[in-house]
Amino acid sequence: MNRCWIIGCVLLLGSVAAAADQSVTIYRDTWGVPHIYAETPEAGAYGLGYAQAEDRLSDIHLALRTGMGTMSEALGERFVDHDYLMWLCRNAELARDTWDEMPAHLQSFVEHYAAGVRAYSKEHPEDVPAHAVDFEPWMFRTIGRAMVLRWPLGTIKDDMQVGGGRPRPPMQSNQWVIAKERSAEGVPILLSDPHLTWEGLAVLYESRVHAGELQFCGFGLIGSPLLAIGHNQHVGWALTTGSPDDADVYEMKVRMNGSLEYEYDGEWRKATTREFTIPVRGGEPVVRGAVYTHLGPVMGPIDLENGRAYVGAAPLLEMTQLLEQNYRMVTIRNVHDFFEAAGMGQFNGQNIMFADVHGETGYVRCAATPIRPEGYNWSAPVPGNTSKTAWQGLHPVTDLVHIFNPPQCYMQNCNISPANMMVNSPFTPDKYRDYIFNVSWDTTNPRSERAVALLNADDSVTREEAIAIAMDVHDVLAERWQAELKLAVDSVGEARMRDKTFAAAVKAILDWDGELTREATATALYKFWRLKCGRFIDLSPLANGGRLDKDEQVRALDLLAETIAEMESQYGRWDVAWGDIHKVGRGETYFPVAGADFRSGDKWANFSETLFDVKSEEDPDHPGRYVANSGSMAMILMFLRPDGIESMTCTPWGQCGHADSPHFMDQGEKLYSPRKMKPTWWTREELLPNVESERVLRVSIGR
Repeated sequence: MNRCWIIGCVLLLGSVAAAADQSVTIYRDTWGVPHIYAETPEAGAYGLGYAQAEDRLSDIHLALRTGMGTMSEALGERFVDHDYLMWLCRNAELARDTWDEMPAHLQSFVEHYAAGVRAYSKEHPEDVPAHAVDFEPWMFRTIGRAMVLRWPLGTIKDDMQVGGGRPRPPMQSNQWVIAKERSAEGVPILLSDPHLTWEGLAVLYESRVHAGELQFCGFGLIGSPLLAIGHNQHVGWALTTGSPDDADVYEMKVRMNGSLEYEYDGEWRKATTREFTIPVRGGEPVVRGAVYTHLGPVMGPIDLENGRAYVGAAPLLEMTQLLEQNYRMVTIRNVHDFFEAAGMGQFNGQNIMFADVHGETGYVRCAATPIRPEGYNWSAPVPGNTSKTAWQGLHPVTDLVHIFNPPQCYMQNCNISPANMMVNSPFTPDKYRDYIFNVSWDTTNPRSERAVALLNADDSVTREEAIAIAMDVHDVLAERWQAELKLAVDSVGEARMRDKTFAAAVKAILDWDGELTREATATALYKFWRLKCGRFIDLSPLANGGRLDKDEQVRALDLLAETIAEMESQYGRWDVAWGDIHKVGRGETYFPVAGADFRSGDKWANFSETLFDVKSEEDPDHPGRYVANSGSMAMILMFLRPDGIESMTCTPWGQCGHADSPHFMDQGEKLYSPRKMKPTWWTREELLPNVESERVLRVSIGR
């Protein structure tokens, strides 16, 4: 074990009174994951800041620039639109101006985290990137808020597309919980499996922290001193996209009368205007204006010819207590207190599922949800010239869709309607206001259907079965497409089946078990054939429980023949193993990977995604190779035992962002590729036999 003792990394804060010198120990386990041990939360935050900087200092500065709206200054004009949104939402301004409103212990907590980042940077100037920010502690507050604002800003954008409906958002995830009564372990089992893009803020950071009242294990945002998903000593929680309607669009009547004015309750009010100058690397600064009403900022261009503008409104645009809620969540002791903490509404809208060591489980479909007047379609722009459409406060969390300890003894929400969370779900739309139930794109999906099937069929889930469910790669549409292929062959395929290659390919698909494993040799052919069918065949009959007619059956077999020929040309054979062309990796290091997420044509007939979700794109530098770039990326499985929580995790890459580190792609190779999970070694007793390195820092604590 490599023990590196560093003495004298002393934190110097202005006006420090009665400072106490403390030690912080950073253990790195054999996967490179940091375990921070300290006496106080402040010291723990210092150690976490140091550890994050050691692994991903460049990403910390990119996260700061993302939150501050200065990405264009470092990376060029392609980030101007993003930066403008951050300025429009006053992200940095609110973080700075409300800093003194934070409780003193949280200010100190963030200051010590920032000091840990700074200490590492001072020791290792060679790691400080060219895009580094000369940061102050308050700036780290912008990071979490930049992340949560993506949800209401997305809703506002959707509402502005009048009549267009709300599309499926890019943020997808899995969550499920098994009650102790349905668990062979006799304890609740909880899974959190976010499916985010593997870039930017979404690339979460794994850590364990033991620091006074602050005890947590799991994943958080890079540049954040707290946890997003995982567990403390008593409660675990999981998040997936799906929530009440958390934002609205008001259609305003506007005019120029020396300056811009908007009408409200028969009077004309002066709009507030501002101008932002956005520095751009390699180009001239971009100057953009912003207009604000008392309801919110104007989104998009103003139509003066028709006297119309659209204003975005969301509680989160003004809320600044994300850190306060987050800290409260990680110090909670049971599901009922956790439910109340979630009700603060500072998080982006989410399905939140949770369980505790006392054997209880819970769920809430949560967001800061305005109380809206009845009689309006709140999924489209509503009149903004009258107080009749003004919000009437915020709903308490008890108004939202929620439950504790359902009699089914399991729940799942893989981005779907509460009505489909379990067999005989108690949640039905008639019990809630439309905007609280708020189901549009998320009625059901293949992941949800598979999760319900597995959870409902097993009344005594073992540890091994829980892992298998988390890592499941079965395609729920496999049997339907196999049946359709057999019908087509039997009906119109006699001539085609005389070709030995074609007949062998058909047999391979029909004999395939529907598992999208690395080794399966029918999977690639099956997927590429289905993609073709979605482009060239009307699949709506399949979506509605029908069958293809004879002409479409002929076309389906023709497309299969084309697919076989293309694969033989591309790969030299049609029966290439899925893992030979489907990879996980970064840099120059890639490994075979299972799972899939693809769609072509009709959603209900030709959309497949596995629970172990892996979405990929063709590598432009290596045609025919498909590299995973989103999907399952920070999985944590928790067993909430009365004597302590046991957990295990899996990520697609590695802990460290340095390409020369042994922990750059080790988890991708040894865990993600073979679909395995690693123990978190949550207690010191579990950890010490698995320590790779140890570093001791000294820090002065006090304000």
